[in-house]
Amino acid sequence: MLDLFIILVMLAILVSLGAGLFFLVRDRGKSERIVVSLTIRVALSVLLLVLLAWGFANEFLMR
Repeated sequence: MLDLFIILVMLAILVSLGAGLFFLVRDRGKSERIVVSLTIRVALSVLLLVLLAWGFANEFLMR
């Protein structure tokens, strides 16, 4: 279950990255949509790190 959630978060990070690139090209950097996309991507990256740490900790504690 955790594996699936980690994969979904990674895909969401890629979607956010693509959205940021789209907004950069379309708006030429003049709107705040790029900043929102970057904020979402950073938050998802932090969530991914937390999930990975939790998974490693659970694996270590179960031994």
